[in-house]
Parts: sequence; C-alpha cells; structure tokens
Amino acid sequence: MNLEAFSDLAGRMWDEIPPAAREGVERVTIVAEPLRHPDFEDVYTLGECVTDSWPDGYGEGDVRSELLLYHGSFEALAARDLSFEWAEELWETILHELLHHREAAAGESGLDEFDWAEEQNRLRWAGRPFDPAFHDAVPADADGVIRLDSELFVVCLLGGSDEEAVFDWREKRYTVRVPKDVVAAFVQVTNLAGGRMTLVVRRRPSWWRRLVGSAAGPPVELRRSALPASTNEGN
Repeated sequence: MNLEAFSDLAGRMWDEIPPAAREGVERVTIVAEPLRHPDFEDVYTLGECVTDSWPDGYGEGDVRSELLLYHGSFEALAARDLSFEWAEELWETILHELLHHREAAAGESGLDEFDWAEEQNRLRWAGRPFDPAFHDAVPADADGVIRLDSELFVVCLLGGSDEEAVFDWREKRYTVRVPKDVVAAFVQVTNLAGGRMTLVVRRRPSWWRRLVGSAAGPPVELRRSALPASTNEGN
C-alpha cells in the first residue's frame, strides 16, 4: 500500500471513531519513514502517542496528544511477511495509540506497563539483561494465564526440594521436571500451545539460603515437554 492510500485509509478509520472517544487528540500524523527499534533490528514501531499536559488553575491537567503512524514501518513488515494485513494492522495500531491517550487523560498506566513488559520479554529473547518479574505487570486471565506478545506465561512456585512443576492447562493438569538446583527459570513447554507456553518457575528459598542471604541469580532458560499429572499430583 503506497503512502497516499495509507493516509486515506487512516483518515477514514479515524473518522469512524466517535468524536467523544477522540477528544483530546489534536491530530493524526502520517510519517513516511520507518521507525526501527534501537535495540532490535527486526522490530519496528508502527505508531506512537505523543502526549503533553498543561495544568489549569485547579491543578488538573489538560491532556493533548498527537498520534503518529509510521507508513515506512508498515511497509517494512509487509515486505517481510506476504500475509501482512495492512488494514487490520492499521486499525489495531490506531486503537492501541488512542488507548494510550485515553489512559494518559485518565491518569492511568496499564497499557504503558504492558508495553514495558513486552520490551522486557524481547530483551529476554535476545539474551540481554531484563527484569525477570516483567510478567507481573500484566494481569492473568481467569485461567491464570498471562498473555504477552505471542507467549502464554504460567507462574509455578516450587518448594525447596520439589522437582516437578505442576500446572493446569485447558482443564487438564500437567507436570514439568525442574532440577533441584534451579532456583528460577523460564521453561518453554514444547508440546503445549504450539510451543508458545512458558512456565515462570520460582523456587521458595531453602532455610540455608534464607539464613545466609544468598542471591538466586538470573533465571535460566529451559525447554521441556509436559507430562500428564497423576490423579493425586498437587493435592
């Protein structure tokens, strides 16, 4: 999709959003150039919400935003993926950036925390330093699953001598073996959810570790297959 068609489509999508939901957004700007992630060459920013706030006489803030849509970033992703859906991705990007504005106007930060967690997960994928508790920034669903990027995270807390992490997935119980010397780990479960499930394993510190105050160190990365749990496992 060329720049002119992209701009026209973005304008029509923006006009479909009720005016009350768009309140406070001064403009939507189309940027021809791509915006590449400073740390990951294959990651592009599709849109941004640039927000400013001017306090009034009552101490409140008048939040105004500009939404930026990077045509070059869409173009780069479309060139890499022949199944790239321009309209679907554009609509999702507009709504995502508008939600950033709405949260800023309401003094909330849930979406910013979600974006931060995604960033930390990308650092993890790249083998770079990251905050190992990044998944805590994203609420789990009713099944206890945290959904982030294309991954599904399930948190498992182990006792000091446990070697089996027990978890539920789609109304069935499974186990994954974790060596006793592993204190914290991200375990990719290769045979569930198309390999997109990751167990976040945390082991309760032993009395000796608590006594001496020994640091656990960074989490290790493991790959394991899950096995059906026995009927009395985890009871």
